[in-house]
Amino acid sequence: MRALILGATGGLGRALAQALKGNELLLSARRAGALRTLAEEVGGKPLPTDLTDELEVRALMEEAGPLDLLLHAVGLAAKAPLRALGREALEGMMAAHLLTAHLVLKHARFRPEARAVFFGAYPNYVQVPGFAAYAAAKAALEGYLGAARKELGREGVYVVVVRLPAVATPLWEPLGGPPRGALFPEEAARRVLSEVLAEPPPETLEV
Repeated sequence: MRALILGATGGLGRALAQALKGNELLLSARRAGALRTLAEEVGGKPLPTDLTDELEVRALMEEAGPLDLLLHAVGLAAKAPLRALGREALEGMMAAHLLTAHLVLKHARFRPEARAVFFGAYPNYVQVPGFAAYAAAKAALEGYLGAARKELGREGVYVVVVRLPAVATPLWEPLGGPPRGALFPEEAARRVLSEVLAEPPPETLEV
């Protein structure tokens, strides 16, 4: 299986890479040094990329070639009251979640019955004070993927949206750490892969 993991050096991306060790792994993230270390650990190929740059994404996808599995473990979390939320912060949040997903799907090539997996959010978990930008970005992503699923389905590609509870990753560090009861990344990765590799995979997976 030829798999591309985006955001591979994050907590969830790293766990997914470790769970898929032994497959043909392509790993992408911004941090080239950390990416090379992970690639050596799991036997993957490091492909450093800024996923908000279309030229870089196009080059990445040309290098990756046709995929059986794409995992978009990319994201950004920040907390700010809406009256203090600036345009740059809002646009950055949308870029991290929605723009990266769009550029990836625009340029990706897939084999028949491939899976393209993205991570949404439970609305009740994120529609809370201080998370307006994050909630908007996740809602936009899920809306976009609903339409993309119908287009790519004609090509034999399954688009899967995964909603996870809190996962104990470095994403939570700016917010004071993960909440009590957060899933370990390894458990989250195991649950996700067991479902998205099923025949057929669910359109929306709620873990």
